[in-house]
Amino acid sequence: PARLDIAVKGDKIVKIAPSIDGVAARTIDASGKIVTPGFIDLHTHVDEGMYFPENRACLNFLRQGVTSVVVGQCGGSAWPIFEEARDLIKTWTAEGIGPNAALLVGHGQVREIVMGRENRAPTPGEIEKMKALVKEAMDQGASGLSTGLIYVPGSYAKTDEVIELAKIVAPYGGIYHSHIRNERDKLIEAVNEAIRISETAGLRAHISHFKAMGRANWGLVKEACAAIEAAQAKGLRITADQYPYRFANGTPYEPLVPRSIWASGPAAERISATDITRVFDKLSGAELVDLYKKVSPFAPLSERHRAFLTGLPHNRLVSYVASSLVQPSDFQGPTNRHERALSLRRMADPAEAAKIRKQVRTAIETDLGPENYVVGVCAEKSLEGKTLAEVAAIKGIPFEDAAIELDLMGARCIPLKMCEPDIEYIMAKDWVGTGSDAVSPPYGVGLVHIRAYTTFPRKIKNYVLDKPVVSLSHAVRSMTSLPARIMEWDDRGWIKEGYRADIAVIDLAKLETPATISNPQR
Repeated sequence: PARLDIAVKGDKIVKIAPSIDGVAARTIDASGKIVTPGFIDLHTHVDEGMYFPENRACLNFLRQGVTSVVVGQCGGSAWPIFEEARDLIKTWTAEGIGPNAALLVGHGQVREIVMGRENRAPTPGEIEKMKALVKEAMDQGASGLSTGLIYVPGSYAKTDEVIELAKIVAPYGGIYHSHIRNERDKLIEAVNEAIRISETAGLRAHISHFKAMGRANWGLVKEACAAIEAAQAKGLRITADQYPYRFANGTPYEPLVPRSIWASGPAAERISATDITRVFDKLSGAELVDLYKKVSPFAPLSERHRAFLTGLPHNRLVSYVASSLVQPSDFQGPTNRHERALSLRRMADPAEAAKIRKQVRTAIETDLGPENYVVGVCAEKSLEGKTLAEVAAIKGIPFEDAAIELDLMGARCIPLKMCEPDIEYIMAKDWVGTGSDAVSPPYGVGLVHIRAYTTFPRKIKNYVLDKPVVSLSHAVRSMTSLPARIMEWDDRGWIKEGYRADIAVIDLAKLETPATISNPQR
């Protein structure tokens, strides 16, 4: 840091000096504050929300000081199914969006348009089609390729398939972002797969939301970091990003009783995804497309999306439309009246109730333990923010009974899947940037992940000011110049003459993060 004046003209920084004398249309007195480059979020899903014009300002990001975002993550992107990359770029440029955005093409989306959700290796013809779609996206302005190797259909791909597509990206100077194949007990193998893809395809590789989930796997990040640093020593460019929270998942609010336990009741009485699919199967292709159009967030359908739908075999069209319109959560668990009746009936049977209690206890103890489940949303407001262990103590009952009681009242919990020592160890690495893994919701609406509103200020507040895990310079670099280097942007990420005037001004003395898991928009 240095004490300097900054002059801006248009969207560029034109002069930096200890003192600038001159006339300006506007002067901002930043005395006593810190001035940084605008923050760069390496991992977001805001492109999904920005299909709705009301979300395009991305106020939840701008108000954190975020001025650039990387989208199309985890193997999912808006193209090539819904449109071409140039269509999205044209729309956003013409209509305007809040932050700058860089687009990745999603491997999962490419695979789905060519192969559907089939669990098999692609034929030589299919791999060529996928390579052509990736090349099309790169020609039109994509910055690289993303994978979600933990999600269907990306999880069906072998390493060699990803390498073939990454080779298309390499000549463009593109980057490979990956939600790696495993963030639990196979973390080391998954990191080594990303390193292999980087080395074989000859491009930069970036590991998304780097972490180890599940109590039994805490500490594995040290070995994973050693593998990455060994690859770096060989000349490979391997980096990662991280969000500063112990809880994961795009929507962190989960039931306390795993749905598989409630679903273990009599199969004949249950509503399943297969039942829903049978209903859709009775519709004609045209009827399915019309139904999808009525509720699709992408309506009116682009010609490319319409052609994709109408060109699908009937069984694939049924699967695509059914999975798009009906989620398993729509008909699972005690918040669904039918499911609630079945759950209560089972709990009234002593043998079934004993079986459920044992299953719940085993599931919670095996993964995290009752002390690592926090009540996020609950009819009994006094319990919000408390751990399952604390709720059990308050009620004077075993934690499995507390979990069942909370679940039957519709409570949602947040499992603390990561541990603080791992978060702090990763954060201290000079090759780890910051990524929120957040969406762009209607501003101030809904139970979204708290990181959609607080990732960047929280990192400074919690890990620099309150608990000095890293220095202020280290934290700012992880949000600015490091992400710019990772993405190979030479016009932003620094306060330099000639660079983009993406700037954040921060009053450290007043920096607060009042959002809570029960009220994430604050």
